Amino acid sequence: MRFTFYFDAGHGWLAVSEAQAASVGLTEGDFTAYSYREGDMLYLEEDCDALTFVRAWEAEHGTILTHAIDHGNWSPIRDMADVRSRMAEDELSF
Repeated sequence: MRFTFYFDAGHGWLAVSEAQAASVGLTEGDFTAYSYREGDMLYLEEDCDALTFVRAWEAEHGTILTHAIDHGNWSPIRDMADVRSRMAEDELSF
């Protein structure tokens, strides 16, 4: 399976469907609020969340393949909704 890695001048995100994340035991709640979502797609930030997914995918399915798309100075991914991480929900609870 080939995944798409989007990047702009400042950051990058790995595009993963909710179903693909679920296939390795991960949900939106397993990622930080630095990742984004649109519909059933998650855009996992490159520093932590993408690595979490890649490690889980490779343990289950083997080596991950990617191709990259350069969005120039500003990616439209930055304008998407943040994922709702469990950590953020815990911080809001009293």
